[in-house]
Amino acid sequence: MIGQAENATDLAVSYDEVPYDGLTHSETHPSLLATVGALMGMDPAPIDRCRVLEIGCAQGYNLLAMAVNLPESEFIGIDFAPAQIAEGQKAITDLALSNVSLHALDLMALDDSLGQFDYIIAHGFYSWVPQPVRDQLLAVYRRLLTPNGIGYISYNAYPGGHFMNALRDGMLFHVGRIPQLKERASEARRWIDLLAETGETRTVPYSGFYKAYRQLIHDYQEHLGDEAGRSNAGLLHDELEEINRPFYLREFVENCEAAGLQYLGDTEFASMLATNVPANVAQVIQKSARSRVEAEQYLDFVRNRMFRRSLVCHQAVALSGKPSLGTVESFYISSNARDEEVERPSGSRPARKYIARDGSSLTTDHPVTIAAFDYLSEIWPRRMLFADLLQEAIGRTGQAASLTKTRKGSPDQTASPTQRQDGQVLAANLLKAYSISPVLMELHRYAPPLATTLSQRPVASRWARWQVRQNSRSICNLLHKRVLLDEPDCFLLLRLDGSRTVDDLARELVGGPLGEGHWHLKQEDGSPTGKVPAVAQVEKIVRDRVEWFALAALLEG
Repeated sequence: MIGQAENATDLAVSYDEVPYDGLTHSETHPSLLATVGALMGMDPAPIDRCRVLEIGCAQGYNLLAMAVNLPESEFIGIDFAPAQIAEGQKAITDLALSNVSLHALDLMALDDSLGQFDYIIAHGFYSWVPQPVRDQLLAVYRRLLTPNGIGYISYNAYPGGHFMNALRDGMLFHVGRIPQLKERASEARRWIDLLAETGETRTVPYSGFYKAYRQLIHDYQEHLGDEAGRSNAGLLHDELEEINRPFYLREFVENCEAAGLQYLGDTEFASMLATNVPANVAQVIQKSARSRVEAEQYLDFVRNRMFRRSLVCHQAVALSGKPSLGTVESFYISSNARDEEVERPSGSRPARKYIARDGSSLTTDHPVTIAAFDYLSEIWPRRMLFADLLQEAIGRTGQAASLTKTRKGSPDQTASPTQRQDGQVLAANLLKAYSISPVLMELHRYAPPLATTLSQRPVASRWARWQVRQNSRSICNLLHKRVLLDEPDCFLLLRLDGSRTVDDLARELVGGPLGEGHWHLKQEDGSPTGKVPAVAQVEKIVRDRVEWFALAALLEG
């Protein structure tokens, strides 16, 4: 976080005493920003050759995770807290990274000396700084974004922010006389626990909301993998921060327009559309909204939205406002949706229903789409270029797979009319699925090299292994998503440096934690076996776990 210059000392002390957790944020990755930009008609900079600036970068771990996997791109981070920057610089040295730099710098003093950037990120910043700093942030975006650049700004949002304001006011009232930062956070959590345990809605109308918020805090702490309360930082610098200002989308857009920027969209593309609201509600919005922004503001009211991850660009950029099927053909595709049969009338084409882990689904009877979904599930978590996916799917339906690709990766027009039609239907179905949920279907502008099958000597992500060495259990994978590991997982992952086979790992376990009695294999009833297992028995367990690492996108290809 970066604040006004006159509050420099107090803010720096606050963030140095209780630093933000060194987390990565998948929604900030340039690949996702470029995906939304392309869907809205832009031609964003290529992910593997771009410049990225993060404002309020804390230790810079979000950027470092990107830098490790994108060596030809350049990453720069600035933050107000010198101690956090120093920690990040140490990590840069440990990893021998030459394409990332961090600077202890006040946003108010940021000039043009760092150059322009294809992507600028400010996560957890806009709502927590005073108006002059917000104005400066938007001015920096206007000055430092390249002509076709994309900026990310997250912020607390109304109308859901009204509920959070009431909760925040109660916490601030309760901890008002406590000067120690960590004690304030601990006591605020105890207050939330008390509210969540008050019982019936009849006596405490918002008890359901309190319970949901307590669960959110619990999940965050659990995902950090730390029982000592590292999530104190989240409460202190978010809910208990002196400034915490939610915004309606329309307010945010007005501020951007006044600064010479325009609203591009949201990182969750599906949230921009009325695809998951009742049809009668969608009809009213369609009739009443006079612009895309008004339609999205209506949806925020319908969903009681609390947080936004908005994207901006220069006003001179011409946006289409509606994605084309041709744009979909430029993406890498991935999905892990499970399928189930759909009952159909006799004589009709077989159909399949594909269901994501968030419950969203798509039903289709298009054979090429069915083959594509099935193939994506088989190769998960790999991302497949559209033309390659189409060729594989067409081949699986029994057609001659003779497609070639253009320079941009879309199917060549030398394909047969049937194949071109299948390609259009597949693109439409993929876009429809993505418009329903980003979990049901993922579209990307970049595909990291990762392994989905085990090599003789598997290699885990260099960034993941570094995190384990820092005693972290919440690990960023090669897809820039967080994965929670247990202690045995950490033991194995740290040793996946390409020098060991699965059998080697099993021997180290038997000769180490298992043989020394620190860990035990469990029987079917959950009780420990009470004896040192054979290497062959452990080898199977290790192999299963390393295969899970591949599914979790932790192994380099």
